[in-house]
Amino acid sequence: MKCLALVGVHCLEPLEKLTSVYKATIRCILWYFVLMGVLCSSGPARALEITMNSNHYHTARGSNVKLACSYTHNMTTTQYTEITWSIVSVTEDERHVIWFTDGHLTSDMDKALKGRVRFTSSDPTNGDASIIIKDVRLSDSGSYRCFVKKLPDLDFKSVDLTVMELPSQPQCSAGREFAGSSGMTLRCRSSHDNNPLRYAWTKASGNLVMPPNAVVDPVVGTLRMDKISERDCGIYRCTVKSMVNTNYCDVVLKCPPLSQQHTEVDSPQPLTTSAVSSIAVLVTLSVLGLVAGAAVFFWRRKKTFVVRDDTPDV
Repeated sequence: MKCLALVGVHCLEPLEKLTSVYKATIRCILWYFVLMGVLCSSGPARALEITMNSNHYHTARGSNVKLACSYTHNMTTTQYTEITWSIVSVTEDERHVIWFTDGHLTSDMDKALKGRVRFTSSDPTNGDASIIIKDVRLSDSGSYRCFVKKLPDLDFKSVDLTVMELPSQPQCSAGREFAGSSGMTLRCRSSHDNNPLRYAWTKASGNLVMPPNAVVDPVVGTLRMDKISERDCGIYRCTVKSMVNTNYCDVVLKCPPLSQQHTEVDSPQPLTTSAVSSIAVLVTLSVLGLVAGAAVFFWRRKKTFVVRDDTPDV
């Protein structure tokens, strides 16, 4: 039994049952659908195509940012090349930023970006249409469109830019959670505006091992340890990560001897030898005073009885 097998087509019923005319007709129909499927799946080749490394950039205010835009063109020769970057918005008209056409460059098209935008390549016709925006401002945030035209083809793609404030230098501190507790809470804070932060704690000295019961709050920035011992003392580092930078601060956790089984940031100092001597002298003087007072009391009482015994009878 023979079956006619083609790509994407199930085996047909045995062809021996069909006439030669039917066989030829079916073969033609099957080959027609196979060829049509190949043509439809491949589609026409694009002569010009833009690619971007990212569709959203986050950067800090005051920094320089590169908006990448590269393109390929399969035409060996072209009579005309035009590259345009613009800011697009759903509420405002499109604002042209920089324009290159037929060897001529115009870069100060937008007043807000005047003098701060340039192409990364000295010749944008070589396939690199990326731009650099210097000293970015919060107002530079928006959607930027890269448009490339090489006659008779054209293509464009957009990328979003978000400019953020840099978080402040984080501040670390330590304090007892509540009176009489052997636990400790380390705190780390950094101010920010529109920049979401994530906090992380690590031990930066000693055995570099975090206490087993340590609990880190990555949003608030606290490190809570319910019970700590002498081996847990040392330097702890808080690392603050934002979408545009990373910073850190350190705090020293001081501990008394292990036998005391409690921890304070500033442990009370033990009594000195002079303090102990002073206390001993005061106690001795107090005891001697009490003894002397008792002796005087009993002496006076005895003297009173003696005087009464010598009085003559009336």
